Amino acid sequence: MSTMAMAPGAGASDALRARRLLPVAVLGACGAGLVAAKLAASQHPLTFLGLAGLLVPAAIWKWRQAGVFLLLGAATMVEQFTYSAGTHPGVFTTHIPLYGGVTKGGGVSLLDLLIGLVFVFWLMRGVLDRSWEAPRSPVSRGLIALLGLVVLAVGIGLSRGGKSQVILYEVRPWFYLSVAYLLAGSLLRTRTALRGVMWVLVIGTGFKALQGVQMYIAVRHQPVPPEVILSHEESFFFGLFLILTLSLWLFGVRGRLRSVATWLAPAVLLSDMANARRTAWAIIGTTLIVLVCVAYSSLPEKRPALRRLLLIVAGISAVYFPLFWSKAGLLAQPARSLHSMISPDARDLSSNLYRVQENANLAFNIRQTASLGKGFGPLIIYALPITDISKIDPFITFLPHNSVLDLWMRLGIQGVVVLLLLLAAVVVRGCALARSGDRELAVLGVLSACAVVAYLVQGYNDMGFFWFRIALCLGTLLGAMEAAHRLLAREAAAAPVAAVAE
Repeated sequence: MSTMAMAPGAGASDALRARRLLPVAVLGACGAGLVAAKLAASQHPLTFLGLAGLLVPAAIWKWRQAGVFLLLGAATMVEQFTYSAGTHPGVFTTHIPLYGGVTKGGGVSLLDLLIGLVFVFWLMRGVLDRSWEAPRSPVSRGLIALLGLVVLAVGIGLSRGGKSQVILYEVRPWFYLSVAYLLAGSLLRTRTALRGVMWVLVIGTGFKALQGVQMYIAVRHQPVPPEVILSHEESFFFGLFLILTLSLWLFGVRGRLRSVATWLAPAVLLSDMANARRTAWAIIGTTLIVLVCVAYSSLPEKRPALRRLLLIVAGISAVYFPLFWSKAGLLAQPARSLHSMISPDARDLSSNLYRVQENANLAFNIRQTASLGKGFGPLIIYALPITDISKIDPFITFLPHNSVLDLWMRLGIQGVVVLLLLLAAVVVRGCALARSGDRELAVLGVLSACAVVAYLVQGYNDMGFFWFRIALCLGTLLGAMEAAHRLLAREAAAAPVAAVAE
């Protein structure tokens, strides 16, 4: 309001309007503060966050990238399901009803409303600017082909008696992935916006890591310490955080982002170890291999340092794994992850046996379906022997651990082929961005390539294709990668024009 009154050329009417708006703004702020205080003192303190929701449309309209940041922030910080760590309730963000229905039994969630709002504003801005800048690349064509198969699988599932509510739940991640890709690829148009994506990933994941540290401190002295302290998806986010931090150092990107990520990295590593998810170390191991390969190809001057680093890692591993091979505890988690695959204990053997039995049943279902797949909705037929855990996990009857085989069963072999071609296109585009010479955007390319590897590892082992949060994060990163390619092309086209002008 002061800007309005003091702006150059402002008239008496502008100053009068600013003075009239001032008491309204003050009363509105006081009223909102009183309501927030009342809600915070009630039995449902998180409901005061609904007041902040009133500002969301204004922020999304004023800053086109704000909607993308909100979606990525929600993915990194808010759990899809509630959980508990032994006798201790989960972190407070697990009680934010972002992914549940707005009304009891309703199929539309708060996340759907937010995505719809960002999408509508994107359309409106496109009409005003006469440009939507939708991504056009092998990645976008691969996503369109995959979505076409998903829609076909919906029709097949309905024709075979699949329940619409189950189908809606199964297909959501694929639409979240596609919409997040479209919005990020269209709305991120500046370097500042692309840097903001990395900032949101660092702050959101760092916040979750600090929650994990707090949870670990709260439960570590329980008579029977819980095996996990955070949700499944954190393995994906923590792995990407560590890759991002290492990439910032390898590619020599200085600044506050690298400093903040480095300071938060110990908390992320501690939370990842305390969470005791075996998939976490598979993700870290495979993505580190991708990072080293891409950096070795893109940074010739860093090759001697990378070779020395590999020797150091090999030396530490030669000491660490024999030392912690049969031990338990926080520091032994990476060794335990490898030990569980080679020589599992009774608990890990039971888990491994269940996965083998589940995969055998999925293979049986794949052989029983037509070439177009079983479609979404019909339940999995467990014809072969397997332990029944449906009372513990009701979703297991239609959402198995191995998302790759589940996709094969639902979409047919063509669905798996299209997905792998899509992810291969992402790796190619990400590596091209890493070799572009622009160090900051190169980090984004490496992160995208590592993200699809982490996505496959999480999908093969732990329902990775189903988690809404992972779909939103991956879609945003892929869209940001496309926006970075477009930005480089725009700068390359503008360079000759600037040279001629000089």
